[in-house]
Amino acid sequence: MDAIDTIGVYLNQIPYFPILHTVHSLATTSSIRSQPGSLEFAHKHPLASLAGNTMIISAGGIMVSAALGKPPVGPFGNVLNTLTAILMWWLVYFGPGDFAFKLYRMKPVQILLMPIRELRRCKKILWAVNSAAAIFEGQWILMILVGALGGCSGKFLQTTEESIRKHSAEISKGEFLQVSFVTKASLFIAAIISLTKIGVLPFTAAESLFICTTLLIFVNLGMTVVGLPDPFHPIANATWKVVSIASSGPVKSEVPVTNEDKKKDN
Repeated sequence: MDAIDTIGVYLNQIPYFPILHTVHSLATTSSIRSQPGSLEFAHKHPLASLAGNTMIISAGGIMVSAALGKPPVGPFGNVLNTLTAILMWWLVYFGPGDFAFKLYRMKPVQILLMPIRELRRCKKILWAVNSAAAIFEGQWILMILVGALGGCSGKFLQTTEESIRKHSAEISKGEFLQVSFVTKASLFIAAIISLTKIGVLPFTAAESLFICTTLLIFVNLGMTVVGLPDPFHPIANATWKVVSIASSGPVKSEVPVTNEDKKKDN
């Protein structure tokens, strides 16, 4: 495990800027741009598009800060990160020849950049867990929830941004009803890191970072290249069966049927 710990320490020491943050900004902006109506909205309302895009890129820092009672605008204090996010937005939406967007949409490029994206996600989850542990020491449930926010907050803010872009009050779609693999994986990784933090699992923080990053990269590659299904689906189905096992027969209506209703049916 010494080799794993050494690699994990090295991964944890890799700075977010410039590589990790630039790739994350490009991938996030391209994902938003691929949504129907996003390009037209950016050309019609560029400031609103830029604001929403920048918030989603910094969603992890915003949501974690808010959950821990810190200023949510803190992530924007890093000038280089903010300027990089703005630059990526301009390149993806208004760049010459649409080169940046077309380049990232190529599957080989996405596969090549995937390890960088998932390393950043795991590092953000580790940071969020450590930040939560400093305030909620030993409270592993809160550590897991805050840690997951570090890895999947962008999915929830993207759902809200989409509802604003479409001028709709319905924000219950997307991540709120159909939980994505990213959110499930973030919860799983946050649980591993949190349980490691409180001493339940026999790993160091560096080892857990390496294990989670490697696992997430291989699963994502399998889903992207080979077309493997979401590995959390069987767990979700089994959990639902356990939860609903007490329910036998058709569900009865809670609204009582009156004599008037009976007459109408007849």
